[in-house]
Amino acid sequence: MVLTITVKMSYFSTENKQKLEQCFIHLLGELPKIQEVKDIETKILVAENQPISSIRNFFFIIRERKILDTVRKCSFIDEINESVTFLLHKQALYVNKIAVITSDTSSPLGNVQLTIKGGDPIEILNWIAPETSDGEELVIQKFRDYQKL
Repeated sequence: MVLTITVKMSYFSTENKQKLEQCFIHLLGELPKIQEVKDIETKILVAENQPISSIRNFFFIIRERKILDTVRKCSFIDEINESVTFLLHKQALYVNKIAVITSDTSSPLGNVQLTIKGGDPIEILNWIAPETSDGEELVIQKFRDYQKL
């Protein structure tokens, strides 16, 4: 099964688009092809169908910072669409930090939605953010293990 990554973020007229592009670079490692979708009050920047390799940085940072439990708790599982979504703090991402949030109100300028799609969402979550005990992974996951999903 092929996993794909979609990243979305709101874009207000008061924001600098180049700074928002930095968020994509910090999360995905490079600037992907971005579409602008107009909403009633804002625009939404979307990078769709990114390869799973694009979240390699995210995979390692959440382990390095020992925030796997937080990432698990703040995930949104959609079994119908076979996806897992994480909401990230936009301003933190701009300065190359990963801060997972639970709702849009936690980030005044909106959040960054990172969605992994294409398989059993529970297995995806167990791969990206496995359960821990005393901050250590109960089952050690390697990045290449996504191929087993």
